[in-house]
Amino acid sequence: MNYRELIVALTPLHGEGEARAIVRMVMEERYGLSQTDLLLGKDTTLSADDRIDFEKIALRLCSGEPVQYVLGYTDFCGHRFHVTPDVLIPRPETEELVQYAIDEISKPNSTLLDLCTGSGCIAISLASAFPDAHVVGVDISEKALAIAQENAAVLGVSNVDFIQQDLLSVPSLVSAEKVANFSPFDLIISNPPYVRASEAETMSATVLNHEPHLALFVPDNDPLCFYHAIAVVALRSLKASGEILVEINSDLAVETRQLFVDAGLSDVGVLCDQFGRPRMLRARRS
Repeated sequence: MNYRELIVALTPLHGEGEARAIVRMVMEERYGLSQTDLLLGKDTTLSADDRIDFEKIALRLCSGEPVQYVLGYTDFCGHRFHVTPDVLIPRPETEELVQYAIDEISKPNSTLLDLCTGSGCIAISLASAFPDAHVVGVDISEKALAIAQENAAVLGVSNVDFIQQDLLSVPSLVSAEKVANFSPFDLIISNPPYVRASEAETMSATVLNHEPHLALFVPDNDPLCFYHAIAVVALRSLKASGEILVEINSDLAVETRQLFVDAGLSDVGVLCDQFGRPRMLRARRS
């Protein structure tokens, strides 16, 4: 299989435009071949080992595996993060969430808490942007935290700690040593699981079959369970006037906002992404 044949093979899965983008990414990132190089036929000069490698990559891509997992990394907020099927692939709207946080942080030595940290992309991006801050990233998954710690080490970010803890076990979370040591926090930020189980049938097979369900789904009968927990943690561990920033399910924006209002948080507002969809929420502790 050559790169043109791979585009054809991936088109039914992703559409022609996305298929071309995926293959261009592979050819450039893996083999250093630009679009111009491909038009000039330089893909025919790949070594025997590279051709074998390309065939393996093609098989994985044709199975629907995301290109980020195949290559082993993705770019986020100007940094390259290692990703595996143990962590979600960061989305552009999460970059917007981080940018909102950067714009809101007024003290360079702030203490920041990232709940459901996954690959560590949010925590590490904030720690990198504010080297005098201290960031704590929390996740339930030991495998995800290993990747987060690796990403911090590779990127040379030392002002972030990661701890394994279940966010839904709030009492044990707020008493955890590394959390307690830096509490109260100036900012709590999170991209928690928020996709209802019933929404799975509308998702692409690429996401559904390859990304971790633990980081994606919540039960239909309690879809805001993580936001309940975040509100409780905020009331216990956030400084007065400290801020919360969370990513949300756009279909549950009204309900999520009301949950934070009912919890006693103030200045609760929904933020839209670049496409005008309600995808984030901010609030403050009075």
